[in-house]
Amino acid sequence: IAQINKHMPRTHGNCFIHVEDVDFIIPFHEPLLEYPSTTPDETYQRIGKYVARLVEDGSTIQVGYGNIPDGILSSLKHKKDLGVHTELLTDGIVHLMKEGVITNRKKSIHEGKTVASFCMGSRETYEYLHDNPEFEMHPIEYTNNPLVIAQNTKMTAINTALQLDLTGQATAESLGHMFYSGIGGQADFMRGALLGGGKTILALPSTAKNGEVSRIVPFLHEGAGVTLTRGDTQYVVTEYGIAYLQGKNIRERAMELISIAHPKFRTWLLEEAKKYHMVFQDQTIIPGARGEYPEELETWKTTKKGLEVFLRPVKMSDEPLLKEFFYSLSDQTIYKRFISARTDMPHERLQEFCIIDYRKEMVILAIIKKNEKEEVIGVGQYAINEDAHTAEVAFVVRDDYQNKGVGRVLLEYLTEIAKKRGLLGFTAEVLSTNKPMLKLFEQMGFHMQKQLESGIYILRMLFS
Repeated sequence: IAQINKHMPRTHGNCFIHVEDVDFIIPFHEPLLEYPSTTPDETYQRIGKYVARLVEDGSTIQVGYGNIPDGILSSLKHKKDLGVHTELLTDGIVHLMKEGVITNRKKSIHEGKTVASFCMGSRETYEYLHDNPEFEMHPIEYTNNPLVIAQNTKMTAINTALQLDLTGQATAESLGHMFYSGIGGQADFMRGALLGGGKTILALPSTAKNGEVSRIVPFLHEGAGVTLTRGDTQYVVTEYGIAYLQGKNIRERAMELISIAHPKFRTWLLEEAKKYHMVFQDQTIIPGARGEYPEELETWKTTKKGLEVFLRPVKMSDEPLLKEFFYSLSDQTIYKRFISARTDMPHERLQEFCIIDYRKEMVILAIIKKNEKEEVIGVGQYAINEDAHTAEVAFVVRDDYQNKGVGRVLLEYLTEIAKKRGLLGFTAEVLSTNKPMLKLFEQMGFHMQKQLESGIYILRMLFS
């Protein structure tokens, strides 16, 4: 039985049926149901901003529907030549097509075409879709086929969930024994994207019920369906940041996810993680505002040698990065930094670098990115001496990046932060044989006092 409705858009693609396959044709004209988009609130805008960092120019994207996808799509306006291979066509996708953000030029299949299976949007979107050759509509068994999805280069699947546990399992269909929907197509797109070497992003608010419950939980509630397994998701995004899960062990996953949970639930999540032996029993965090990650301090700097370096404060989940960094340093570099020989960097010591009170100390990482992976090439830090209103400063650069200006940009940035926080200057202890470090401090233009004691210079440096 087929209804003829003049308001229904005529679409291109594999969506036609022969009249001989129809038993009855019933003309009945009625307005189509509309699914109006919403204006993203601050939470969804923050989520969208983080997701936008992960979406590269020329990517082919898939997004679902609801407030989160609306917020994400509105944050992609600065991207170039995006493509679409999705299950659902929405207002947000159409807006980006009209603005020239979605061109489908870089797609490896269906070049120049937005591919979808169905549409939920406003009347304006339905009218734009009508007889528009830029769109191709295909059956679900085609759009959602992981082997087809994998053929798209830079495929980026963006989905959401009702609940996510500390191991990386997610449910988008039920909370415990209470069903909210079917599984939908997100598992198809997440697995298809991974199969083709693309990205999978799970975006969700950190809380539900007006902040009363955490969406990130120790384990999914009993009876919940596991829509996405631990291996399906690379990135998890909340309004508090980005967690990268791929290739991480359970302890690392737990710390990544605790770091982007709502601050008021982080202590509870850590205690639950300890209870189930997901993390070290002596693992600590700084609760409340003192431990809130200062995202505003993230910045890019270029050294005098032309090296692009990403500078950001340390996160509570950075222990694996710091461990890899310190064990990559030569014995000589370690000795110059700590003025003592060190053969190991245990968990207890690493915590001192990554679990910090941002109001009393600061640790800045110098990072380069290789194949989506962050590599630490330098660490700068200071700890405030409240009596003197100064801070003790120290930093270290990986051997293969020394003499490339990394130490200078770290010191300059730490100085900038310290000045903004009203500090009067720095103190430092430097080996008398560490001539490059002494020279760097001298070049900063500080009012410097030096005192030599047992082969170590005690420096007091006031800002100009």
